[in-house]
Amino acid sequence: MDKISFEEYLSKNETLTYRNTGSSMMPLLKEGRDLFTVRRLEKDESPKVEDVVLFRRKGADGEMKYVLHRMICDHGKTFDFLGDNCINPEKNVPREDVLGIMTEYVRKGKTCKVSDRAFRRYSFRIRLFRRPRIFYKKCRFKLAKIFRKLFSRK
Repeated sequence: MDKISFEEYLSKNETLTYRNTGSSMMPLLKEGRDLFTVRRLEKDESPKVEDVVLFRRKGADGEMKYVLHRMICDHGKTFDFLGDNCINPEKNVPREDVLGIMTEYVRKGKTCKVSDRAFRRYSFRIRLFRRPRIFYKKCRFKLAKIFRKLFSRK
C-alpha cells in the first residue's frame, strides 16, 4: 500500500483525522491517546491567531514533518506558531506550508469542538499565561542543568 501525504489526503478530502504524536500540544492532546481533526485550508483563507494549525516543515534530515501548533502571530505572508507545551516558537512559516485548521479533537474518548466553551476557556488561559509559563520552564531547565553539574562531580 502506498503512503499518501497529508497534503494529498487533504486535497482529496475535506478533513483529516489523525492520532496525536509528540508532546508539543500537551496538556490538550496526549501522544498515542488523543485524535485531532483538521479541515483543509482554502486557498484564500488564512488561520487566525490562537487557531490550532497543521503545517509542514523540513526536518533536519531533509524529510517533510507535519506539526500541529497554535498560531501566535500573523505577519501577513508568514506566521509564527508555538505548541502549548513548547518554549521556542516556529517562526516565519510560509502561508503555503499551512495545511489545515483543527476543528475538533477526541480527548480521553470524548469529542470536543474548538467552538466549545471549554476549549475557548483553555485557549484563553494558554494565551494569558504563555510568557510566565515559558519563563518558568526556562528557569526550571537551567536549574536542573546546574544541579546535574553540581551533583555529578566526584
